[in-house]
Amino acid sequence: MQHYLRFYIKFHSYVIAVATIIGSIFLAAVLYQSTDFLYPLEEFYDYRYMGSVGLVFGVIWLTVGISLFYGIFKEEKKFVYPFVAMYMIELFLLVLRDIIMIWQNKRWYNMVFVNPFGVVMALYVTLHVMMTMIAMGKLIEHEPVAQPGTNFVRFNTENGQEQRHSVVGDEEVLVTD
Repeated sequence: MQHYLRFYIKFHSYVIAVATIIGSIFLAAVLYQSTDFLYPLEEFYDYRYMGSVGLVFGVIWLTVGISLFYGIFKEEKKFVYPFVAMYMIELFLLVLRDIIMIWQNKRWYNMVFVNPFGVVMALYVTLHVMMTMIAMGKLIEHEPVAQPGTNFVRFNTENGQEQRHSVVGDEEVLVTD
């Protein structure tokens, strides 16, 4: 893969990770300072964004964002999965919220997937984030960062050919016949 394309994919992934970290800190701080922890039962459709549940989701998003940042930095695919899973859970909760709001005859402009502008933005952001995560996963899977110490080449002086030894440890490569 070309260097500029690798940089582009990693840059977008880093931007998503940093936005997740900053957004979760900001959301948790705002929820903690400006909301009550007791709500009327008829507003349960917004329960995800209220009080202690919102704070718990903020902490989970912070953890997921840090995991994503670490996974991009170390190029380990298993640290990217929590972000994708949490994003899908949030998307499911948003769809469920809209269904409940339709069922309760709430105003349509408060619903994300009923509002035309909201649905376009939600689809665009979801496609952009998921395609970036897929590209990042493929980048990590097919072009991992070169590991130091595993690229030793020994030239055989008898026939002019190079030989690659199997690496069990760094010391075995240095042992000559």
